[in-house]
Amino acid sequence: MRRLHAILAACLLAAPAHAAELPDLGEAARASFSSAQEARLGREIMRQIRGDRNYLDDPEIADYLNSLGDRLAAASDDPSRRFEFFAVRDATINAFALPGGYIGVHTGLIAATRNESELAGVLAHEIAHVSQNHIARMVKAQESTALTTLAALAVAIVAARSNSQVAQAAITSAQALSVQSQLDYTREHEREADRVGFQTLERAGFAASGMASFFERLQAQGRLYENKAPAYLRTHPLTHERIADMQNRIQGLAYRIPQDSLEYKLVRAKVRAQEGNAEEAIRHFSGQAHEDEAEEAARRYGLAAAWLRSGQAERAAAELKRMPGRSAQSPMAASLAAEAAFARGRGAEAVTLLRGGVAAHPDSRPLAYAYARGLLRQGEARKALDFLREQLLTYPDDPRLYEHQAQAHQALQQGMDAHMAMAEAHVRRSQYAAAVEQLQLALRSGEKDFYKLSIAEARLRQLKEMERLNAKP
Repeated sequence: MRRLHAILAACLLAAPAHAAELPDLGEAARASFSSAQEARLGREIMRQIRGDRNYLDDPEIADYLNSLGDRLAAASDDPSRRFEFFAVRDATINAFALPGGYIGVHTGLIAATRNESELAGVLAHEIAHVSQNHIARMVKAQESTALTTLAALAVAIVAARSNSQVAQAAITSAQALSVQSQLDYTREHEREADRVGFQTLERAGFAASGMASFFERLQAQGRLYENKAPAYLRTHPLTHERIADMQNRIQGLAYRIPQDSLEYKLVRAKVRAQEGNAEEAIRHFSGQAHEDEAEEAARRYGLAAAWLRSGQAERAAAELKRMPGRSAQSPMAASLAAEAAFARGRGAEAVTLLRGGVAAHPDSRPLAYAYARGLLRQGEARKALDFLREQLLTYPDDPRLYEHQAQAHQALQQGMDAHMAMAEAHVRRSQYAAAVEQLQLALRSGEKDFYKLSIAEARLRQLKEMERLNAKP
């Protein structure tokens, strides 16, 4: 994540270099690294990551990763712990855990997996790093060094997880090279994450062999490419002993081959369709048809996405109609069919497709987003607003719904309402300063409605207090 380089370096340079000048947050770190501090750090890091151009803001991929992650987290040693999974647009094979239960997944990792159990195995391993408090242990281990501000250490950790070169530059900027040895997980951490993740994978109903098979393949690539080993191996040291431990755990377990979900296959196809250039993607998916219905559906979906990416919307629409079985009615297929219709100038048809998709899949938030966007593209802001209000009754903490609501208000020239909706979107992303700014804009919008002004003023006072509390150590 290249842009993160400057952000990380700036954060580190802003931190005092000497222990005597550390703020209260650093003093607290020397005593302990509480769950509240970890959660706060995670929110701040995610605020920075979401602003990076390689953060993949794709509702369908995020929805699938969080669905898979929630299934694993429910089977973990700490099922009540909150996790959030997100994708990073990066072709390298990597995943990383951040403070506060945020877990990033490179698109290269999704594309490289051969089945859902392999992807689940990596996520289970990362969940174990969080549930076993490995990040907190690394912070605690640094209490005797000059780099004891939690913000600086956490920023260095996230840099190492995403880009080792960025991490080195950030650490050098902070004049704290002694932290380098603590950035990568220790072998003890890795063994523990293997053991705990393995149990989670098994309890969640996946093939426990998925973790071992994927790590074995990574190890083989590491030997083959030497200095160009997969990024995951650089931050998660893999040894023959670890592989042997995984294989030993598999022995004695009942042989299980769980069926991959259609969502996994479609998400992997979507990721692969976005790799390289469109022509390469078309060639990749134009191969021989699969006997397995779900695999063939994913191939057709990926080919349609590649055709649409190349500007050939007619071919994309035709390919989607060839998806076998009921896969053509899946939320992702419906959304892509609507995009193809928009690309062909058939907006009314696109909205009809999305309306039918929402009716068939009322729990699909990505499809709900697509329908709201479709209504706005067709100039039906009032209908979009009514639909979004209904959605917010069910999902009152969804920032994306508030963003679309703000767009609908803006289209209807309801400036104050637009700013207030955007403020709520920022609040749900813990961006309190931005939320305060939006409410201040709302109060300066020229609105004369006393009731609305009173609501905005009261909410502004609340958010200023939230901003103040969030800024406290």
